[in-house]
Amino acid sequence: MSILQLIERLLSIHSISGFEDEFSELVASLIEEKVDELEVDRIGNVIAKIEGEGYERVLVDAHMDEVGFIVKAIDENGFLRFTNLGGVDRRILPAQRVIIHSSKGKIKGVIGAVPPHFTSEEERRKVPDIEDLFIDIGASSREDVVEAGVQVSDPISFDRGLDALIGKRICGRGFDNKLGCAVAIETIFNIERSKLHADVYFSFTVEEERGLRGVRPVAFKVNPTIAIPLDTTGAADYPKVKPYISSVSLGKGPVIRAADRKFVADQSVKQFLVNVAEKNGIPYQIGVVMG
Repeated sequence: MSILQLIERLLSIHSISGFEDEFSELVASLIEEKVDELEVDRIGNVIAKIEGEGYERVLVDAHMDEVGFIVKAIDENGFLRFTNLGGVDRRILPAQRVIIHSSKGKIKGVIGAVPPHFTSEEERRKVPDIEDLFIDIGASSREDVVEAGVQVSDPISFDRGLDALIGKRICGRGFDNKLGCAVAIETIFNIERSKLHADVYFSFTVEEERGLRGVRPVAFKVNPTIAIPLDTTGAADYPKVKPYISSVSLGKGPVIRAADRKFVADQSVKQFLVNVAEKNGIPYQIGVVMG
């Protein structure tokens, strides 16, 4: 399986934050024959171990959840009111196609807002609050919605898959952080056990988008010497981004994140990663992202 096929396989499963069970099962099935120990804990984290020599423990973590929404109310005309699970850019929401994951299966819907010709010029300049948006599934009443199997607390995902752009670039839903999961799985597939001077743990964790809930018990359980999280970051090489915001660009290698709003990397670990990249001729970038 190529890395692109792996990404497509991972993207076939929606894993809204707090609803990662199906994706957790997929990850476990992909790696179970490649690791020495495998556990799925009570909240859905997948924890795998590949044994090496010595007493050190390296933890490689990638969160499984993607941002999404949850149904919070159904009005009398059959429109769904919803709120977000994880950080979502409200500017992109109107007219987005979504999937409601109901007890009777996947229900298609579209996010609606007050049409521009029914609003004032001042209102059109504002980004709508989520409370002012709704989801239309084609129902005409609350009873229609109930009949379709949709209820309050059902998770909602973006209705997007994987699309190829020109060259070698792709776009899709949930790259944060299914790309990190793909990198971790590829590492498990290709790791050279004879060169391991430490036990290597791989954790695929839940609810990162809701406050790092999943990785906390993993960190206590493994008690790693070094931890390396795999996640996405923002590139700045596109229109209207000021050049001093970030130095990260697409196509120039993976990013070693040195700092963000809540984190400053351990300098010895950062330098270790830099040394490994330079020794092996791997292009890399140093990222400081405060947005």
